[in-house]
Amino acid sequence: MMTPEQLIGLDQNHLINVVDNSELLGQKFECHHEVLIPIAKLIRQSELDGVPLRVISSYRSFERQAEIWNYKYNNDVELNLRDGTTVNSFELSPKERVDAILHYSAIPGTSRHHWGTDFDVFDAAAIDQGYEVKLTEEEFEDKGPCSRLDEWLDYNLESFGFFKPYREDKGGVACEPWHISYRPIAEKALKEFPLDFLKETLREKDIGGKDNINSRLESLARKYVYNICTE
Repeated sequence: MMTPEQLIGLDQNHLINVVDNSELLGQKFECHHEVLIPIAKLIRQSELDGVPLRVISSYRSFERQAEIWNYKYNNDVELNLRDGTTVNSFELSPKERVDAILHYSAIPGTSRHHWGTDFDVFDAAAIDQGYEVKLTEEEFEDKGPCSRLDEWLDYNLESFGFFKPYREDKGGVACEPWHISYRPIAEKALKEFPLDFLKETLREKDIGGKDNINSRLESLARKYVYNICTE
C-alpha cells in the first residue's frame, strides 16, 4: 500500500507516467501504477461508445497543491462560493478564508489527487472543438458540453471500478461531477490517511493559514476528506 509520504503527495514512487499516443490512450498523465489498466479500459470504452473522455487533471503533488492554496490565501483574489457568488479573500478573517477556499481547493496533503487514483475528466470532443474547460457543474448539466459524458459516466463507472466521490454536495467539498476515483485503491488510501503525519508536515511547511488549519484539522478532515459519496 502507499506510505504516509505518498498519501499526502510528498513521494511519487507509487506513480507511473503515462505518455502514450496509441489509440488506447492518446493522453499524457500520471497515475497510481495499479490504476493504469482500469483507466485505460475506461477511456477505451468511452471512445468505442462515441463519448470520448479526456483526463485533464490527475496526480497533483503536495507542492503543487500548496501553490494553488497559497495563491488563494495570500493574494487578494475572488473566491467562488457554493451559492454562485464570489468574495474577495482579503475581506475575510483567516478562518473564513480557509473555509471559503475549501469549497473548491483542498488543504495541501488532503487532496485525493495525491494518491494517483483520482482524475478530472472532460468530453474530448468539446476540447478538440476549441471549448475552454472551466470545470463547473453547468458544463455537466443538460445542454452542457459534458451532458452526454456525465450520463455515460453514471452508467459505466462502476463496471470499471470507478465512482464519483463528489457526486453531490454533502456539506464538504462542493459537487464535482467531473471528478472520478478508482475505488479499490482510493478506499484503502482513505482508511490509511495519516492525519497525525499531515499535521506534523503542515507545521514545517509554508502554508497560508496553517495555524488555523492545524488547530482544527480533525474536524476539517471529517468534513472535507472523509465526507464523500460512497455510491
